[in-house]
Amino acid sequence: MFVLISAPILRLSDPMKKLLTIALLLATTSSLFAQQSDKYKREAETVTDYIQEKFYDSKSGVYYKTTKHERLDWVWLQSVMFANLAAAARIEPEKYGDKLDAYFKALDGYWDDKAEIPGYEPGLTKGNGHDKYYDDNAWLAIAFVEAYETNKDARYLKRADATQTFVLSGWDDEIGGGIWWHERHKDGTKNTCANGPAAVGCLVLAEHEPQKSAALIQKARDIVAWTNSALQDDDGLFDDRKVVATGEIKRGKLTYNSALMLRANLGLYKATGEKAYLDEAIRIGKAADWFLDENTGVYRDALRYCHFMIEADLELYAETGDTHYLKRAQHNVDELYARWEANRPDDMMSSACLARVLWLMSEVEVK
Repeated sequence: MFVLISAPILRLSDPMKKLLTIALLLATTSSLFAQQSDKYKREAETVTDYIQEKFYDSKSGVYYKTTKHERLDWVWLQSVMFANLAAAARIEPEKYGDKLDAYFKALDGYWDDKAEIPGYEPGLTKGNGHDKYYDDNAWLAIAFVEAYETNKDARYLKRADATQTFVLSGWDDEIGGGIWWHERHKDGTKNTCANGPAAVGCLVLAEHEPQKSAALIQKARDIVAWTNSALQDDDGLFDDRKVVATGEIKRGKLTYNSALMLRANLGLYKATGEKAYLDEAIRIGKAADWFLDENTGVYRDALRYCHFMIEADLELYAETGDTHYLKRAQHNVDELYARWEANRPDDMMSSACLARVLWLMSEVEVK
């Protein structure tokens, strides 16, 4: 709503006029973004409720992979839906808090507490499995910390800690360090997709476990240092994995690899105050324009990968105030939602990824 300024105002000094103009512009911008935030919240709710309707299995308490309901989804795909519900429950606790809690309990179907170091199997398990992926577990550890921050339920933090313990057990000194992709060394590689989220997991846990904080921050330093030396390209972005036996780097850059390393650097900056980490996060953020389609300005990767970069964009914007990252995230979210409305995907994860970033966009504060 705009109000005409009466004549006496016009007699104000030029500096006063400028201040008044700026105040009006800020008020208008704030109002417009509040409307945008409401839009993102409505869209997030639409997508989340669609997932609940089309993919939820009331018997198991988890989600099907596709609308055909032929089988339940793998645990790393379930982890994205859990992160989505954690964000939803933070914003709409009365509607989604119980759903988050029920889902947390249902994920016990994937939890192998009979293993020497417990962790999540990719599918439902009876225990003593040997098919655990360190990256699957890293995503869940991060999401459980977020759930804990939502309602301070100690069960989430306890499970996050146990899950992160499994993740860090994947580190050894072959090729100078790094976390393996798979507990039985399937593929023989150490991957950015395991090391990036492992570092982030250390840092988010460190905020809530003061007795372990120093050790977790140091471990995050070690993981980031190794991943930088082993898998970072000259442009700042990250390749996929390194073959331990030969030292060969498997080339190919995906948004989620660079996104988690960006977040890890941001986390280390916040934990240590060392500006070099912030500078590195900004370098990765700028380099990520490479992932954008030159015609659409949308990340080229599938939603299962690029939603992580949108989240990293929002974190980098929150830290720096650089609107380039906000605009990049906003453009992607708007276009991806339009595509979703036009043709709703058959798989659960694509919708969960979109809903997750819509919830996050609804929380953004414009600087």
